[in-house]
Amino acid sequence: MPLGFAIVGAGNIAGVQVEAIKHITEARVVVITGRGEENGRALAATAEADWIRDLASAVSYPDVDIVSICTPSGAHLEPALVAAKAGKHLMIEKPLEITTDRMDSIIAAVKEAGVTLTCFFPSRFMIGVKKVKEAIIEGRLGKIVLADAFVKWYRSQEYYDVGWRGTWALDGGGALMNQSIHSIDMLQWLAGPVKSVFGLTQTSRHGMETEDTATAALSFRSGAMGVIQGATSCWPGQPAKVELRGTEGTIVLQEGRIVTWKLKDSSEDEELEMLSLEAPLGSGSSDPMGIGFEMHQRQISETIAAIQSGDKPSIDGIEARKSVEIILAIYQSVRDGSPVLL
Repeated sequence: MPLGFAIVGAGNIAGVQVEAIKHITEARVVVITGRGEENGRALAATAEADWIRDLASAVSYPDVDIVSICTPSGAHLEPALVAAKAGKHLMIEKPLEITTDRMDSIIAAVKEAGVTLTCFFPSRFMIGVKKVKEAIIEGRLGKIVLADAFVKWYRSQEYYDVGWRGTWALDGGGALMNQSIHSIDMLQWLAGPVKSVFGLTQTSRHGMETEDTATAALSFRSGAMGVIQGATSCWPGQPAKVELRGTEGTIVLQEGRIVTWKLKDSSEDEELEMLSLEAPLGSGSSDPMGIGFEMHQRQISETIAAIQSGDKPSIDGIEARKSVEIILAIYQSVRDGSPVLL
């Protein structure tokens, strides 16, 4: 019997999830809930699911096993608490939440309820990203000395005029918290825990509360150094990159695809194989919906398998917390004008 989903929210990313679930035989959308009735009903029709405005009624459906939260970033906690209390497993779009206290409340509620929690970071499910992780674990880059993430994207003013985007209350930040968080998560997962950050931010071209341009210098616990640059001010926008440079090799990922694989112990055949791995199906560099559903599909499938086996998904609450903690430290550094230790 397929596991039933209740999707909270009916915006763009909810549509991506609906499309992903359509391609998973072990899953089906049972009900859509949220504040926007017109969009909600339209999405429910697409998913061949019910539409209910009331959250508590939606999660109380007996055939709902998983609640997936697609609300604005600063509105994840409240539906997560309702779902956990109802004994439902949770999938939450990034970020997990926008403050450490709110993230910790979700993690505690899930632990108390004994349900499974995962947070969406689909980039980790690219084959190339997994190959890079394997190479790092095997020590093939030697000692990593530089680890950088560059997200030089573009968003129009209309993108921010919807109201909640680019606000502290509901977006939790700007180009770092909303767009760059995928690359920041990948960077910390690949290069290891971040030790300290020193950040600079500004709002270069948009009418918004938060930053559309940011730079941060990082030190890692391993001794590596790095840079994060995140922006939505850079027309026309370029694919995001994560660059890893070590004493024995260099690897560069572009939107999760390996574009540089230069390792001292690598053969020419292996290099060609790594460069020929799957390409991302689109990019969010200039269009927030310029992405595919396939990596969501992989993460949802992994979570279903974890629920069925009693295992922990690869990106649980503790793991999802790490990227937000880095971003919050950068914001604190900007406010204080000094480095911040994590």
